[in-house]
Amino acid sequence: MIRKIFFTLISILYINSILFAQFEVNIIAPVNTNVCQDTVIFIASATNGGVAVTGVTYIWNFDDGTKISGTDLDTVKHIFIRGGGYIVRVDAEKASDKDYALQKIQVSLTANFEGTKADEQEAMCLGQTSGLKGIASPVTWKYKEDENIEQNPVLIDDTKTYTSVFDYRIFNKTDIIVSSTDFDTIGIKLEHSNLSNLKIELLCPNSNSIILKDFGGENKYFGIPDNSVAYWYYWTNSPDNGTINTINPTGVSMPEGSYTSEQPFTNLTGCPLNGEWTIKITDNINPDSGYVYTTRLKFSDAILPPQWTFTNTYSKYVWSGPGVSNTLPDGSASATPTTKGGSEYKFNVTDNFSCAQDTSIFLQVTPASFTANPTEGPFELEVNFQNTTSWAKDYLWDFGDGTDKSTEENPTHTYTYPAGRYKVLFTATASDGCYDTDTITIDVTIPEAVFNEPPNVFSPNGDGFNDFFYLDIEHFASFEGWIYSRWGKLVKKWNNIDDAKTGWDGKIQDSNRYAAPGVYYFYIKAVDYHGQEVFKKGSIQLFR
Repeated sequence: MIRKIFFTLISILYINSILFAQFEVNIIAPVNTNVCQDTVIFIASATNGGVAVTGVTYIWNFDDGTKISGTDLDTVKHIFIRGGGYIVRVDAEKASDKDYALQKIQVSLTANFEGTKADEQEAMCLGQTSGLKGIASPVTWKYKEDENIEQNPVLIDDTKTYTSVFDYRIFNKTDIIVSSTDFDTIGIKLEHSNLSNLKIELLCPNSNSIILKDFGGENKYFGIPDNSVAYWYYWTNSPDNGTINTINPTGVSMPEGSYTSEQPFTNLTGCPLNGEWTIKITDNINPDSGYVYTTRLKFSDAILPPQWTFTNTYSKYVWSGPGVSNTLPDGSASATPTTKGGSEYKFNVTDNFSCAQDTSIFLQVTPASFTANPTEGPFELEVNFQNTTSWAKDYLWDFGDGTDKSTEENPTHTYTYPAGRYKVLFTATASDGCYDTDTITIDVTIPEAVFNEPPNVFSPNGDGFNDFFYLDIEHFASFEGWIYSRWGKLVKKWNNIDDAKTGWDGKIQDSNRYAAPGVYYFYIKAVDYHGQEVFKKGSIQLFR
């Protein structure tokens, strides 16, 4: 008898477990919901009466615009590419059984590295040391989802229905609208050329809806469409105005402000708070049109959960890079680049989620450099040197021709005889004594001698025209010249080129007397810089 009763109880319990079994889904991983900006593995479990169920369709929504779905897709991987708070939702469906689960995820926030810098902001000398300062300032995130701001104003006309979706996930699964006071504000910022063409509705997640503004009303504007100026229009529990359709404003535009909805908020009693709430705008007449800029759906603070916020802090400061010192607790270090060019230095930190983050700065090591203009030409070559080393504070120039060195920043130097190749050595020194050198070769050549036949007539009468007999000569190492009268008397002697270039003014050598008109003869003996002798002679006719 006892045994019969026992089996009867077991049967009743079994039947009850079948009759009262409940389909539900839960997110069982990740256990640690503070994660890095990296791949996160999510695992969901669908059960019925505590027994695992297969053949379930899972729909994953990661709260970052990404959705995936599939049969028995209970395990998924997702990469969060931006820090912040996310409420991951998974919906599970099998036949008529449906349920959903929510999981808050806090993704590591990117540190504020704004103050991270190096002492040497510009180019530096190889061997020079720069201080490094690493700063990772705490970053705070706050949850906010009561306003949708359009990146660009969205057109509304008779061909397009506008919708703005607010996907709430912050409430408990069983939370519902219980009274009109659960709403704070429904708002739209828009402009339109005829408000009578528009119907504005609010739809809750179970598809119940109310009309905020129906078709009809005055043929007035929302905002100032002619100037693309949008106004805010609100629906609240304590509006300042009646329904939009019952008001005839004195101007052409419906004033900004709060209005009474066409249907009461109580029509939404019983709507689940979690899910997709939609503001819908329908335009039924052509050609009037307009634009939506922003929509707002805010529930009463009395039913909102506590503000969801978190802050990342940073520690374990480490600088890495060539020639870097140990990092001090305040994030400072020093770096001495080991090669010319750009060297990368990373400032690495670890946040309170154990996530590694870093930022980089570059130190640019540039060699000493200068320009020379010109770099070749005949001796008596004047060369302008220009320092182009940004970090140099002191300068030393060795021109390579045995002359004195220069400490000017941008000197000018003249290369005289003899010709040759001269290697210029430039030493640039930084403020801390670090130095580097650069060289350029200057090619000084031997110019070809020039002797152009002089005119054979001149008239030294003081009228300012043709008063001198000149020799057109250049580039001789030595030079002598003589002018004789037709009777062989010396009237002028030149000992060098400079003498010859001054010309003959018609006066007899070593006297103040002018030579008489007539024919005179000149003789030239010179040696060019190649060692070649040159002999020239000719006659001159002197007139008064």
